[in-house]
Amino acid sequence: MTRGKAWALLLAVPLAACAGGAEPDLGGRAPFDPEGGAVVPAPPPAPTTLPDSGIAARINNEILTWKDVADALRKVKPEQVTEELRRAKRRELAEERLFLQAARQNGVTVSDQQLDEVLRREIRQMGGEEAFEKYLRFNGMTSTEYREQKRRTLLIFSLYRHLFQQAWQNPNLRTPALMLDFVSPQEILEFYTANRDQFKAIENATFWRIAFQFRNEADKAEKRELAESVLRKLEEGTEFAMLAFFYSDVRRAREFEDRGQTPEQLAQFYEPKTVDLLMNRMKEGEVSPLWEDRNTLNLFRLEQRVRQREESFEEAQPRIRTVLENRKREENRRQLRDHLKRDAYLWPQDLFDEK
Repeated sequence: MTRGKAWALLLAVPLAACAGGAEPDLGGRAPFDPEGGAVVPAPPPAPTTLPDSGIAARINNEILTWKDVADALRKVKPEQVTEELRRAKRRELAEERLFLQAARQNGVTVSDQQLDEVLRREIRQMGGEEAFEKYLRFNGMTSTEYREQKRRTLLIFSLYRHLFQQAWQNPNLRTPALMLDFVSPQEILEFYTANRDQFKAIENATFWRIAFQFRNEADKAEKRELAESVLRKLEEGTEFAMLAFFYSDVRRAREFEDRGQTPEQLAQFYEPKTVDLLMNRMKEGEVSPLWEDRNTLNLFRLEQRVRQREESFEEAQPRIRTVLENRKREENRRQLRDHLKRDAYLWPQDLFDEK
């Protein structure tokens, strides 16, 4: 690692501006309202950079605004709201509207009684009304907002079930190729067999190290004084990694090579007592006292320790079932979206393209 690389380790287009643009090419097909058949005026071409206001997307006869996107991202810190994140949230909201439109077209509904029963069950699972209220406050939601969010989720779930039954009873080109999210025991076994490494025992440690190598007792005394000075800098708040880079005279410490090391790997460089310190005795985030190992004085800071025992097939089954169910649900979501896209008017035309 070069010194420069190590140091690196330490350390709108307004809506009005495009209002007069040419309409997008619709291939001779006018946008339409799938429920009423009315022609929908086409918006201007999508800008190359994302604006802060105005229309974000059109899904058939519905408009999604950038304010809708901003509201959905209100809990994200402003400095973390990137253009990529805004595109992803727009895509997510547009997809939900496309699915809800399909639910209405297929006569899929969720009654208040069904919704109330689901909400009562969820509140019980959360631990009661008080825990539910804490959950709402933490997520910045009202009970009404939560209820409507749950209604939309149930509508989309009911749409999947309706379309699956429809395809089973009368398969044709108008029904998407959805699959049951049921996972068989054979599928679980095949996944476990093909991914055995994921279930093996894991034991490793990741740590920073400030190392002072000495040649003799006199040199050792000088290095101890330097190490104690560095320790005071740590106590004053100086970054450990920065001190490791500037003060360590051992390449392995200066270039941060002790990342994800197993006990066997550590034993190649450190005495057994040091391996025991790092693998068993230190706590994550803790800085060691000045620690002698052969001809080196060290300060260690344990960043992470992973200790996972091997999972048997029986123990791993619930986790594997969840992974495979989620895969099937994600594939169903993609299949349904692609099916609905064929007859939908979408703007911008690359609305559902992954960037």
